[in-house]
Amino acid sequence: MEVILKEEARQDLAELDEEIRNRILDEIGKLEKNATPDKSTFIEIGDMELFRLKLQKRDRNSPLNHRIFYQIEDKKVYIRGIFHRQKGYGTETEEELEERI
Repeated sequence: MEVILKEEARQDLAELDEEIRNRILDEIGKLEKNATPDKSTFIEIGDMELFRLKLQKRDRNSPLNHRIFYQIEDKKVYIRGIFHRQKGYGTETEEELEERI
């Protein structure tokens, strides 16, 4: 599958440390071969149908504790947002994702 990083997701990545950004890009690259890995969950936010891919190390205090939100349409994966866990579950994120879609 083709993976398309939307502009807002690119901006999310640009705000991250290089090490975290590279790790997230590695995981995004894996979505080309398997768009629904075990670490992903199908979710509905309002009228939106998305997948949330959880990225974290065993230690919750690790700097890598992010969520990738994406949609699958027409055999393409659209990366809509990348958020730290603290932000990834709030209503603020839901509103932001609704604006991005």
